[in-house]
Amino acid sequence: MSFTPYHNIDGSSAQEVELIGINDILRGSIKSIHLNNIHTSSAATIDLYLNKFSTDTTAEESYFILHNYSLGAKNFLTIDNLALLNFDNSTYALFVHVESSDTVDIFLNK
Repeated sequence: MSFTPYHNIDGSSAQEVELIGINDILRGSIKSIHLNNIHTSSAATIDLYLNKFSTDTTAEESYFILHNYSLGAKNFLTIDNLALLNFDNSTYALFVHVESSDTVDIFLNK
């Protein structure tokens, strides 16, 4: 998968989306993640996490940046903590999960 900075996540068609695949970016190149709940009346429930896929010798691992985070209707959240965003992309992929009734726009700033 190649790096795409803009994502419109519609939970009715895709609840779990890979935002950054393995080796898509250089370590430390993401400066911020902007999540925008575009639903007019309902909060969105969001998981944002790093995933290390299993191998023949290791189990799959997930590390949550956000877990069951409730983002109010017509609200946004910007994550710009470089310590969180400086993950090893040669090992970890970044995923988002939303509920089936949620619609969230995501901007990845390099």
